[in-house]
Amino acid sequence: MLILTLLVGESVAQQPKFLPLQPHKLQWAEQVLKEAKAKKDSLMLAEAYYLFGKTYDGSGDYFTAKRYFMQSLRILEPRGDSEELVRLYTRLAGLGFKFYNYADVLRYVQLSLAVAQRVRSDKALLRAYSLMRALHDADWSQMPGQINKNLPKPNYDSVLYYLKKIEPLARRSSDPIELAMINHYLGYELRRRNDPKAIVYVEEKLQIFVKQKKLGDQVKALVDLADTYIQFGQLQRAKELLTKAEQLHRTLPTNDQEVQAIFEGTYTHYYQAIGDWKQAFEHQQRAFDLERNRYLADREGAVSRLSVEYETEKKEAQLKSQQKELALNAENLKNERRFLVTALVLLLLAVGASVAFYRLYRQNQRISRRNVELVREQNHRVKNNLQVVSSLLNLQSNRLADEAAKQAVEESQSRIETMAILHRRLYDSDQLVGVYLNEFVEEVTERVLQSFGYSDVQPEYDIPPLAMEADHALRVGLIINELATNACKYAFPDNDAPAFRIACTQKGSYLTLTVADNGSGFVYSPKSVKTFGMRLIEMQVEQLEGTYEFQSEGNGAVFWMKFKV
Repeated sequence: MLILTLLVGESVAQQPKFLPLQPHKLQWAEQVLKEAKAKKDSLMLAEAYYLFGKTYDGSGDYFTAKRYFMQSLRILEPRGDSEELVRLYTRLAGLGFKFYNYADVLRYVQLSLAVAQRVRSDKALLRAYSLMRALHDADWSQMPGQINKNLPKPNYDSVLYYLKKIEPLARRSSDPIELAMINHYLGYELRRRNDPKAIVYVEEKLQIFVKQKKLGDQVKALVDLADTYIQFGQLQRAKELLTKAEQLHRTLPTNDQEVQAIFEGTYTHYYQAIGDWKQAFEHQQRAFDLERNRYLADREGAVSRLSVEYETEKKEAQLKSQQKELALNAENLKNERRFLVTALVLLLLAVGASVAFYRLYRQNQRISRRNVELVREQNHRVKNNLQVVSSLLNLQSNRLADEAAKQAVEESQSRIETMAILHRRLYDSDQLVGVYLNEFVEEVTERVLQSFGYSDVQPEYDIPPLAMEADHALRVGLIINELATNACKYAFPDNDAPAFRIACTQKGSYLTLTVADNGSGFVYSPKSVKTFGMRLIEMQVEQLEGTYEFQSEGNGAVFWMKFKV
């Protein structure tokens, strides 16, 4: 369910509850895998790997889960945008939360949102916006075991922004529990702002659980609503709801310590509000005791689970070792048979000239395939090397005290990341020596906006899906990187509604590129040309054998360039 996506942000703050590894789900995934291999259906194969990953994720075996998810990703990504790809990015981002890996979470959240916006599916957008909410709700600077003050702190304005994005999607959804959870989070965020509108959302959540006849959730919703009324001074109504919640709780077959702790905490708030400090202290002490008991139970369960995982991994390692040995013996036997058959064939057909030509033809085919692999590997290695250089520049930037030097290093890092994006696309695509201009420009632009904290800006694109060779694409990408960086630095600050537009038109063999923002404008002068960024733009246009011009309109700056492809 998508609710799991909404809960991923909270998973970094508390110990998750694991399910035992469920054999029937593994059997179902195995059945799908066998059927996919029999039918040679790559989509079904990707689904089988996803089912394996989902099952292991639920049991707490995150490393195995990620291995299966990555196998599914290698099949789905080359096939293009889809709801299944968004679902997979969501799972991988969830694992990033559990590993406390901000870089992984940010990457998969951005990919998920980009694909969801392109497929225009409510379900996909709900997943992506939920991830963005969780990303901004987490305090990455205080993660367990790796406190890093350079990482972002919670941004509750962004949390509320994405919850407002999610709300209409949830209301159109056929799942009432989905809407109930959105109401829960909206109520919580509004309570954080001391906004009485929180009552409306919490009451709607309660009514949904009443209609669905979920008694346990009704109890929690009643207590939550009572706590909300306490916050806004409606103490009589809060007392009535608490009494009703207790009566309903007594009818339930189990006595959940978590729910009891919620009761005690809310009663603490109630008695504090009416000034009965003795009762407030007693309820607070009981709440503390219940939380301590839950913590001890979770710790004992975690120790037991780790012991089971260790033994399981040990047995799996032994089994894999035996399987590798059997596979090696089988391969040796096959190699011996191949050698005998090849020797016999060569002996019988050595006199035939046709065999020689046939072998040359096959050899040329292998060389062609190898060349393709070498080009792909070259792009992959260049991309990796550029990412290493970018990481080194990032480390260096963190050590610089001079702001001008630090800015120069960060801008160089941005340009190198543009090159890395190009080589990654060359590696991932089937063209090897070219990329689609629209996808490349959009990724470069959104990376720059994200790096400056303008991820909520939605650029306007009007770019045809034109295949462009790598050297032209790189120069266009560097120009876009500079212009987007300038917009973030000079046009967007103190701008209530920042906007950015990129358009490209083709007429014959010429392309016209237009980039505009809605800042205060730009005065082009010989002095501005001396800046490194402007000089870089001028050099790239010269390499493209094109012409360019800057124009300053009343509501922003416009860059215009024309070149031949």
